[in-house]
Amino acid sequence: MPERGGTAMWRAIWTGLAVCAVGAGCAGPQFYTPPPEQVPPPASVGGATVQIVDQRPEWEKKPFTGAVCLYHLGKAHPDAWAQLAEEAGAVVAAMPEKPERVEVVVTSFRLVRSVENTAKFRDFGPVPVANPSARTQQMVRANGDQREQTLARVNGGDAPAPYSSISGPGNRVEMALSGPDDPRRLLQDHPAGASCAIRATVRLVFPGGREQAVDVKTVNRGTNDTGTAYMGEAMDAAARAAVIQFGRQFRSGVGLDPDR
Repeated sequence: MPERGGTAMWRAIWTGLAVCAVGAGCAGPQFYTPPPEQVPPPASVGGATVQIVDQRPEWEKKPFTGAVCLYHLGKAHPDAWAQLAEEAGAVVAAMPEKPERVEVVVTSFRLVRSVENTAKFRDFGPVPVANPSARTQQMVRANGDQREQTLARVNGGDAPAPYSSISGPGNRVEMALSGPDDPRRLLQDHPAGASCAIRATVRLVFPGGREQAVDVKTVNRGTNDTGTAYMGEAMDAAARAAVIQFGRQFRSGVGLDPDR
């Protein structure tokens, strides 16, 4: 006799709970004590004082590991704070009219790794196609995907994986079963894999008292080119891409060419 719909539904739910309990993701975030933050001190750039101000919420300063990881910013190589300060200084150095003071007020700076939901598989290449027209279409799509990836790397951004509809973090089951105060819920705007997000307001004060503010917001993904579970390279790439994108938005906001 076939199962009723309700019985089948509850069986699926309990099966999901059992699978989740076996995995590490449902245990909640595993907090760790990071090394001291290395926020760079104020620096003089062409007579302008450039300062990084850390105004992140307290929960972002408490890194954790698990199915979704929030790492301290020193995990990136080079240190993500140092990269941000260097990029801000480079933009100020390129400004023809130098401000007296520049404050990069960072309200969010996240280095995140999320396990992907999708099963990994080896790509043995395209299936042979007898139809010449269909084969041409395959080549056009492949070339378009490669071009998007290349442009994204040049511009410091990120392109989505070809034919992928994945958005938000992996392990949605863990998110569904997590408590309302679980900090992983606040990372759901990050894509699966390695990513880095920056939110900041750059405040510039010019001689004579004129002020300007430039808002920056970016989320960038890092590509794992190793083909293994090692994500260090992807984390480094994500941090670098986010800092470059920060610089591009900062440059654009003060009237500079964002691509220089």
